[in-house]
Amino acid sequence: MTQRYSPELAEQMKKRRYWFCIDGQRLTSARAVNDYLGENLCHAAWRADLIADSGGESMKIGDRTRTVPLGKHAIYLERREDVSDKSMKDYSAACNKLRQAGWSEAELEELGDGQLYQEYRAEISRQKLAIPLFDHREIRYTRAEIRPAQGRFRKLVMSNWENRCAITGTRMALEAAHIIGHAKKGAATIENGLCLAADLHTLMDSGHLLIERNQVRFSDQAKADPRYAAIEGVSLRTPLHPVCLP
Repeated sequence: MTQRYSPELAEQMKKRRYWFCIDGQRLTSARAVNDYLGENLCHAAWRADLIADSGGESMKIGDRTRTVPLGKHAIYLERREDVSDKSMKDYSAACNKLRQAGWSEAELEELGDGQLYQEYRAEISRQKLAIPLFDHREIRYTRAEIRPAQGRFRKLVMSNWENRCAITGTRMALEAAHIIGHAKKGAATIENGLCLAADLHTLMDSGHLLIERNQVRFSDQAKADPRYAAIEGVSLRTPLHPVCLP
């Protein structure tokens, strides 16, 4: 929040939610607006100033801020129902977990609530499946010590794979994964990214999935699940821009 608010009022304002109304559309989050615009123009300080200039704490449910230009577009915010104390506690816990995993405040700010909770659940899964496999085989895959993909890297990877999983082609529950992770000095570049369904990302993170000669291989444990046995050996889909696989 901006310094227009006291610490007590800033805490109260965190519970408030606003619709983002742009070009006749009602969006639920700053991330959705930024995705719509194609650039990061709708940030926290900008929103706080707009709300403060339009009445701040005196705004009631249904009240609107003034309409302002944002790039080539016009936007206003509309006050909606506050979140509950429990929801606020759950939200804070999810943010703290992702901060511990290395997410910055700017990266957390880009996430809508739904995406934040998805990344939080994925991080919990990664911590539960932390034992690496394939580490002692003759043909080795450099296991990515994957931190959840973030910010600009996520956008580049998702776009490169046309918002579809590189293995299954699904559009559901997608995440951006580093091929070579941060611990191995992997770069946050389009060549080092795979768009994967969340469960496949978790399996790759824990070493139960590897890519060998552009084909998918699973551990014996993973192949015990018919879902993964059915896609053992399939080839990766073709991205728009080539990626670098070991």
